[in-house]
Amino acid sequence: MSVIPTPHLERSNLYALLAFYLLSIFFLAVAWEFKLEATVMWVLNLPYDGDFETSERWRFVLTSTGFAVFAMVMPFVLLKRLIARLHLSYNNLVQAQAYSDSLARHDPLSGLLNRRVFHEQLAGRLEQPGKETAVFLIDLDRFKVINDTYGHAAGDSAICAVADCLREVTSGWHAAVARLGGDEFALAVTGNFSRHELATLAENILAKIASGITELPGLALGATLGIAVSPQDGTAAETLLQRADGAMYRGKKSGRAVFHFYEASFEEAQREQMRFEQELRQAIEKQQIQPFYQPIVSLPDQRLAGFELLARWIHPERGIIMPQDFIPLTEELGLIKPLTESLLIQAFAQAREWPRALTLAINVTSSMIESSEFPQWLEQITRQGNFPLAQLEVEVTENALIANMGSARMNLERLREMGVGVALDDFGTGYSGLYHLTQLAIDKIKIDRSFFDTSLKNQSDMVKAVLALGKSLHMQITAEGVEHEQLAEWLVKHECDFAQGYLFGRALPVAQITALIGADGVNGPLRA
Repeated sequence: MSVIPTPHLERSNLYALLAFYLLSIFFLAVAWEFKLEATVMWVLNLPYDGDFETSERWRFVLTSTGFAVFAMVMPFVLLKRLIARLHLSYNNLVQAQAYSDSLARHDPLSGLLNRRVFHEQLAGRLEQPGKETAVFLIDLDRFKVINDTYGHAAGDSAICAVADCLREVTSGWHAAVARLGGDEFALAVTGNFSRHELATLAENILAKIASGITELPGLALGATLGIAVSPQDGTAAETLLQRADGAMYRGKKSGRAVFHFYEASFEEAQREQMRFEQELRQAIEKQQIQPFYQPIVSLPDQRLAGFELLARWIHPERGIIMPQDFIPLTEELGLIKPLTESLLIQAFAQAREWPRALTLAINVTSSMIESSEFPQWLEQITRQGNFPLAQLEVEVTENALIANMGSARMNLERLREMGVGVALDDFGTGYSGLYHLTQLAIDKIKIDRSFFDTSLKNQSDMVKAVLALGKSLHMQITAEGVEHEQLAEWLVKHECDFAQGYLFGRALPVAQITALIGADGVNGPLRA
């Protein structure tokens, strides 16, 4: 920082200058009155009366000196004030320039280095010969929840607390610590160290952050950390940051609150994951994810009653990809709604000519059932596909209902008003309770397949109780995962209404479903 210095006069020097000026005027007046005046008049050949009394001469000297003093007081006062203001302005300018320089180099909230300066320092460290530089990338876990639950003031306190933790933990290291933005931090350490020492530092950082915030004792903090080391992981600042970010991302995927060193194999897996995500987006757009249908039969006659709509990704290279391999990623990417819309449009076009007695059951996620726009959106899709609402059944899990009970209740009531059936899926595996069954617009209960096994040992009091509960609440019951005749007979004996499972058919594409319906599957017992 370059600053032009201002003139600075010490107070003693100023007083000395004033005294010298006054004495000069005094002696000049004395010399004029007693010596110089007569000589000057004689030189100028002007008349001069020298008969003045000495007292008159001294009065002139004192008067002229007094006027000089008076003439100097005001300029001196003004000059002093001017110098004081100039000095104050100079100090303010220095402080402003220092603050501006600090803002240009540091994050204003945490006081740590900002992204630009950290990048510059990291590049400088990488140029030092014979030394290693390790980059740590730290991302707080679920920081958005802290802001949403406790407020942004608590979030700011958390950021400052983490900054203090990083300063404290790295105090013995040749480290540069920065806040890159949001809840993301970085630090660079340079020297000669082992992998074990870096791992110990990472563990200390995570432990210190997890120890909590003194000002907010109820606030739990956690972080995930990725490490990349130069020169083996890269020699450029941007490369190291990118690879530390990849290592950190690996930690996020594997459970959070952990640290990982960069590994080239994981980077390849990450690139493959990105390719898979892109293929998934394109598959939804091109309708490569197609509807498959699993039969549902009525009991005891075992006649075809409807189908559950399931998704299968017909990949041009990998073949058929099952839902468990892409549905979680679809939800993570926020694509579940466009995927559902694509499947419904295809299914409605295929099922439009089915017998009206057959129902089509679709699964919906918690995000969909919570949305106030869901009933209207579903009605619009069915109208577009020219599919009767009365043939449609929505399956929702108990966990999805719990997420936002108020919105779920209103949406389920709206669906019932539209004529859409509602089934509680995987009953018994979530937050089961009579409250859900008595207070929500539910028409059917689906008993999860985990309650059944091939030896019939678990079709006991629990399943009997669920069947009895459904009957008492005038709800229909569907048993999932029926794979053998003995279980079907047991369900008939205990008055279960519907069943689905491999005994009656796996999920099939539309061509086989059309053939199944054409083979009089509606009027006779169905077997796989």
